[in-house]
Amino acid sequence: MLKSLHIKNFAIIEELALDFFAGLSVLSGETGAGKSIIIDAIGLVLGDRADHTLIRADKDAAEIALVIEADKNSASAAWLKAHDFEHQSECILRRVMRRDGKSRAYLNNMPVPLKTLKGFGENIINIYGQHAHQSLIHTATQRQLLDRFAGHKQDLDDLQALFNAWKQLNEKVDTLSKNAADGQSTIELLGYQVAELDQLGLQENEIDHLEKKHRRLAGAEELKQLSRQAGHQLKNDQGDDLHGRLHTVCSQVNALLENGAGLQATRQSLEEAFTIISECAVDLIHYADSIEVSPEQLFETEQRLNAIDGIARKHKVSAGQLTDLHKKLSRQLSQLTEADNNLEALQARRAETENQYRRLAAKVSAKRKRTAGALSSAISQALARLGMQKARVEIAVHHQPAATPGASGCDSIVINVQTNPGQSMLPLSQVASGGELSRISLAIQMIGVDKLDVPVLIFDEVDSGVGGAVAEVVGKELRAIGEHRQVMCITHLAQVAANAHHHYRVNKQAQACATACAIEYLNRTDRITEIARMLGGITLTENTYQHAQEMLETGLQ
Repeated sequence: MLKSLHIKNFAIIEELALDFFAGLSVLSGETGAGKSIIIDAIGLVLGDRADHTLIRADKDAAEIALVIEADKNSASAAWLKAHDFEHQSECILRRVMRRDGKSRAYLNNMPVPLKTLKGFGENIINIYGQHAHQSLIHTATQRQLLDRFAGHKQDLDDLQALFNAWKQLNEKVDTLSKNAADGQSTIELLGYQVAELDQLGLQENEIDHLEKKHRRLAGAEELKQLSRQAGHQLKNDQGDDLHGRLHTVCSQVNALLENGAGLQATRQSLEEAFTIISECAVDLIHYADSIEVSPEQLFETEQRLNAIDGIARKHKVSAGQLTDLHKKLSRQLSQLTEADNNLEALQARRAETENQYRRLAAKVSAKRKRTAGALSSAISQALARLGMQKARVEIAVHHQPAATPGASGCDSIVINVQTNPGQSMLPLSQVASGGELSRISLAIQMIGVDKLDVPVLIFDEVDSGVGGAVAEVVGKELRAIGEHRQVMCITHLAQVAANAHHHYRVNKQAQACATACAIEYLNRTDRITEIARMLGGITLTENTYQHAQEMLETGLQ
C-alpha cells in the first residue's frame, strides 16, 4: 500500500507532501490544477522515462520520494526478498532528476539502476492513463488484453523465443542461399591457405630459434678460431702466454716475501688469478673443440627460413605473424564449414524450429479461444452495469496455421461490438464513440482487477466520456474495488467523488513570479463544497449543496 508521496521542484509543484490511505481515494480540482502531474510523479519514481524539462524553471533538480508499506506478507516484501534487499516495514523509492540530464534512483537510500525501480513498481502498482481507452482500438492492445486474461505468460515467452530462433535461422538461410557461389569460393581459398600453413607446420618460437641457430652455424668457423686464439694467449707451450708471465710475477713476489716484504695478500691474489687463468684457458679450448662446423645444417636452416619468409610475403605479413594468421584462417574456415553455416543443416534446423513454433502457436490459440468466450461474456455483463444493457462484445480469434510466424503467434484477434440489437457485429474501432470506448475500457478494468496481483490501482481520468447514472455506477464499482485494493482516481465526476473513502482537492496558486500546486485532504464539509463545485456552474445554489450532500451520504452508505 502507498503511504506517502513527497514531490519537490517538479513542474508546477514547488513542494508537496501527501499521505495516502486504504480504500478509494479521489483527487479533484479545476482543469490544469496539477492533478495528473501527481500521477506523472508517481510514474517517474516507479521508473518512467524522465523529462528534464519538467524540472521547475528556477531549480537545478527535482526530487520525488514514494513510501510504500511493506509488511512481511505483502507483494513488495516478497519482491525485496527475491532481489536480495533487506526487508523493512516501509520501502522508500526515490528519484532525483537534474537539469544536466542526469538521473539517480534509490531504493531504501541505496543507489539502484532505474530498471530496479521499474521491476519493483510493476509488482506493486498499475497506472491507467487518462487516454488508456483509446489504445483499445489497436489490435495489438486487444491481443495483449486477451493474453493477460488467459494467463499463459510462460507459453508466450516460449513462443517469442522460438520465433526469435526461427527468424535468426531464416536470415542465415537467406544469406547463405544468396551467396552460395561466393561462399564456396571463399571456402576453397581458405582451405588451400590453411593446408599450406598446416604443411609448413610452424612451431611457436621456431623462427627465433632458427635465426639463432643460423647465426651460430654461419659464424662457426670464426668462433672456433677466436676461442682457440684466446685460449692460446692465456696458456700455451711456447711460454709466451699470460699464464707463463703471471708465473714469473708470482716468483718475484715470493722472493720479496723472503726478504720480509708484507705482500701476503698480494701473493694470494696472484695465485688465485694464476688458477683462474689456467681454468679459463682450458674452458676456451674445450669450447673451440665443441663447435661443429656443418655446411649441411647451415643449408637446411637457410632453406627453412626461406620457406617461412616466402609464405609470409605471400600473405603480406611478417614471419612472426604467421602463427596468428594460421589460427585466424583456420577459425574462418571452421565457421564457414560448421553446421551453423551449412545450408542444408540450417534448412533442417529452421524447419524443426518452425514445427515447434507452430505446435506451440496452436496451443496458445486454443487457450485464447477458450478465454475469448468467457471474457466476451464478462465484458458484456460489465457494460450492462455501466448503462449499455443492450451492448454485446465478442472477441474473435482466427488462427492462421500457415501464416508467416510472428512474435505473438499466428492469430488474428479482434474485439467486435454490437451496441444495439439488430446491428451487425463490427470491429471496436468502427462502432465505438469516445464515451463508449471509455465505458468498454472501464468494464475491462472492472472485471480485470481480479486478474491482477498488484495491490495498488491508479486511474487518471479514465471515467471521461461518461456521466449521469453511469457515472454513479462507475463510482460504486471503483469503491467496490477499493474494498480489496488501494485505489486512487483523478476525476471530474461528482458521482465518482461521492463514492470515495477519501477525497483530496488540488489547487493551482498563482504567486508573484511563479505558479504552484497545493493539495489538501477534505473533511466532510469540504467534500460537500467540492462535490457541489463539480456539479454546479459558476453560481452554486442551496439546491446544489443539498444535492452534493445527498450524493455523499448515498455514496458513503
